[in-house]
Amino acid sequence: MALEKSIQVTIMGRKYPLRVRPADEALMYRLAAVVDEKMQAFRAAHPEQPELTAAVIVALSLAEALHEAHETLRALDATLCETVQELLTLLEHPESAATLPEQPASDAI
Repeated sequence: MALEKSIQVTIMGRKYPLRVRPADEALMYRLAAVVDEKMQAFRAAHPEQPELTAAVIVALSLAEALHEAHETLRALDATLCETVQELLTLLEHPESAATLPEQPASDAI
């Protein structure tokens, strides 16, 4: 089994050869399509701008999205850690848990 595979992606009408793991081939085609779509949209909105400007603006946009995703993951991780700590505390000291409200009998409805 080959460790890498040669593929070609097309962005802004240009073909770019890449070497990827076979397992990443479909993902790389999808990512290239996203980059191409964003660059095409930028060029359509700003035809006077050079292609390099479109590439830089798209790169910054994708970097911003990646940063926001990392921040969201950090916040979720912090929340998860707090929840796990609370659960561990409850397991270690069940007497500290608040009494749950009584549930109505199922035939009371």
